[in-house]
Amino acid sequence: MFYIKSTPYQKAIKTIQEGLILNHLTDRGLAYWIMGDGSLQKDRKTMILHTQSYNKNENLILSRELNKKFGFKSEVILHKKKYFVVKFNSKDAVTLHNLIKPHIIESLKYKIPVC
Repeated sequence: MFYIKSTPYQKAIKTIQEGLILNHLTDRGLAYWIMGDGSLQKDRKTMILHTQSYNKNENLILSRELNKKFGFKSEVILHKKKYFVVKFNSKDAVTLHNLIKPHIIESLKYKIPVC
């Protein structure tokens, strides 16, 4: 899903390109992504998608395209004062819940936002 740039002399770097989410991500893919990199916050409605390996611009692309494709109101925030991540607000809980619930495996159901 993510493009990796590398040459024999460089370390591989994950990058995000415009259209990646809009053209390729499905609700099932989003569920898998959340199972791997999502963390539900204490309120059980707010979720952080841990996208720390991307810079602020790339996170903005991710957030914008997630919002456009799925109708979220996600935003990019600074996490632990040094990493940019995508945050789904409690307003997105119902939409997120309905999209990912059918695809989440039993042992990771704790990651589904409460409606």
